[in-house]
Amino acid sequence: MKKQSTFILLGILLWITGCSTNTNTLSRYISKEKNIQFLVDQGRSHWEQRVDGENARTARLFLSKANALNPDDQAVTALYSQSCHFIGYYIENDPLKSDSLFLKGMEAAWEFIISTDAYQEGVALSDGDSTAKMIAGLENATQDMVPVLYWWVSNYSRYLVTKPVMERLKQRDIIETALHRILALQPDFFYHGANRIFGGIYARLPGVDLNHSVTNFEKSIQGSPNYMGTYVIRAKYLYTKSGNREGFLSDLQLVLDADPTILPAVSPENLFEQEKARALLTQVSSLFE
Repeated sequence: MKKQSTFILLGILLWITGCSTNTNTLSRYISKEKNIQFLVDQGRSHWEQRVDGENARTARLFLSKANALNPDDQAVTALYSQSCHFIGYYIENDPLKSDSLFLKGMEAAWEFIISTDAYQEGVALSDGDSTAKMIAGLENATQDMVPVLYWWVSNYSRYLVTKPVMERLKQRDIIETALHRILALQPDFFYHGANRIFGGIYARLPGVDLNHSVTNFEKSIQGSPNYMGTYVIRAKYLYTKSGNREGFLSDLQLVLDADPTILPAVSPENLFEQEKARALLTQVSSLFE
């Protein structure tokens, strides 16, 4: 009887210990989930106020921590990558710091992309070298990957803007693959952003017929006429290269005369584009000598 009581007591102790372990594990899980949600909520709250540069920076910091704790969250990854692009393009004045931000945005988005089943399946179907496998993975991207894919290629192309021609040419196939996939899946994403990026790329690459740039800018503007960034990029790259002073002045004046709040979701971007337009207009004499 004494031996039986000992066994019963031991069983109870093991059960209590097990419950305690499970409770502690669950508590840590809930605590982590609450922490991530707090970081995401704070990031989004500051992001909504990104027209102020400090809020944009604070948003990125919160989103960076949330992304580090849960890199599998597609929405957070996309927004974090977007925040890197926003600060690097609109807020940061130091080119080296801007490049660092573009690289961070690229890295977070790329880690998510390569972890997806779709990308891995595409890679597995390719017998080529590492670049061919990368392209095959991108070509297999699915609809739900578009936001992350877009901000990856947006950061990537922005990073390459200041790089030597040979480096830009070397990455051309990869960039074009990502953009074509976005156009195939969701051509209107971020105000026809894929066409806008194509327009800028084709205006700057040597040996490319400028009509390719013209066509892509026109598609982007036709689809999203109230997104001011397209006009600024067209003026800066296409019209300066083609020597079209009239088009340059027309696009920038259109941006300055526009209501930046006509697209509430991106009114901060439109406001910053007006600043870029104003700055470009002061350079008109040197750009069209």
